[in-house]
Amino acid sequence: MTTLTTNIRNTARPNLRQIGDSILNALVRIAEFSPKYRAVMHFNAMSDAELAKLGLTRAEVVDRIFGARTGL
Repeated sequence: MTTLTTNIRNTARPNLRQIGDSILNALVRIAEFSPKYRAVMHFNAMSDAELAKLGLTRAEVVDRIFGARTGL
């Protein structure tokens, strides 16, 4: 007795999840090239003590980098 199972999927037409993932990945790559993103990552790598030596808190870093546009 022979059993044959096929999982045929149309690979020429991406599904909505693949399209959404591609768009999200593109937006992430764009954000990672932003100088503001790099500044956030720089300050985020610092400890609270290191930030305090600079006279900053984590909340102040966000305000300093993004200004009043954050709405937080």
